Amino acid sequence: MTQDITISHDSDSEEMVTEPKPRFGRAFLTVISTLMFGMLIGAIFMATSYEKGDGLSVYERQAIEVVTMQNGITDGWNEMVDTFNVASVTSENEHVILYTTSQQAARALISDSQAVINRWRAIDVPEEHAVSHGIGLDALQTTQDGLILFDVFFQDAIDTLVADQIRSDEASDKLVHAQELWLQAAEAAANEG
Repeated sequence: MTQDITISHDSDSEEMVTEPKPRFGRAFLTVISTLMFGMLIGAIFMATSYEKGDGLSVYERQAIEVVTMQNGITDGWNEMVDTFNVASVTSENEHVILYTTSQQAARALISDSQAVINRWRAIDVPEEHAVSHGIGLDALQTTQDGLILFDVFFQDAIDTLVADQIRSDEASDKLVHAQELWLQAAEAAANEG
């Protein structure tokens, strides 16, 4: 996720030039993977319940509902990433507008993710699902941490007019870790039966 603006000085004018670089590549793929793993967790809960022939438990219904809410956040992030990646920045003003709009979207998702975390924590967890539920909470919190790091990244890009790849990679790494946690949660849920 890089968008550098460099200023070249001519004798008569100042011109803004963008250097095209891949933006959000790894983060974008991570978020799509997170979405898939979120759906996988829901599918595992449903599959293990129906194998027993007794339908879904209250816990499983609540967990699936929260995973669905998290998938909505993932959809919102993917929309923001798509908008960001197709944007063309040729001036400082366009840079500020793009990063400000992206930051506003990230902040809304951070707020939404707190509501999801609160709902996840409020679920009465049966002892047999404690491990997968705990890992799911870690995944939700790590996703939120990644979004917060992107908020910082956007603010720095607004302040300095330079997209810091190191900050972007740091935020992306959080999202990658969240995806790994979702995979662990899904594996734990499958073993809990």
